[in-house]
Amino acid sequence: MRVGRLSVFMISISSLIFCLNVNAASFEKYAPKLLFFEGAGFGIHKPIWGEKDFTKSEALRIHRQHYWDRYHGDLFKSQEVAEVLIDHIINAGPGRNGANIKAFEAIIGVKQDGILSVNDVKRANSFYFAEQIVNPYVKYRVLYYKTRSHVAENPGWLTRAKSFLMKNAYGNIALTDVSLPDSIERKFRHVRL
Repeated sequence: MRVGRLSVFMISISSLIFCLNVNAASFEKYAPKLLFFEGAGFGIHKPIWGEKDFTKSEALRIHRQHYWDRYHGDLFKSQEVAEVLIDHIINAGPGRNGANIKAFEAIIGVKQDGILSVNDVKRANSFYFAEQIVNPYVKYRVLYYKTRSHVAENPGWLTRAKSFLMKNAYGNIALTDVSLPDSIERKFRHVRL
């Protein structure tokens, strides 16, 4: 009789843990998209990570540990929000003085210190619609890439950024219809979409 109760208890605890994480973002869900965009070499820049050929598993471990985990990927409720931010950090880095993090912080309306905190993630999680964060950050990414000197040689940057754009309730949305905080709009006022 006691073993039966213990089994029921363990199943209940397992179910509770699963239910608590059901709405959490997951690196495993993001990995195929990451690998698609990174292609050969799996996105590991050798001067940073060492002059050797990395296996897929080594590359994924690096991406998970140094990007997904470092930027609290598992704490985001929205897969889309976690992906749009962390993918940009993987592709472009946090930016000088954390500029790419500051843009995200401006979009979610928190202090722009360039350090993504757990409280910043909690604030992002408070948004009811993920596209309220994702689409402005996609627009930011596109504007950011258009200011890079090598954008003409790397059109995949824009394709990659735009792949995260979310449809709204009315269907497709154009980046020109997406609003950014004034500080970001002013910074990129010279850039055409």
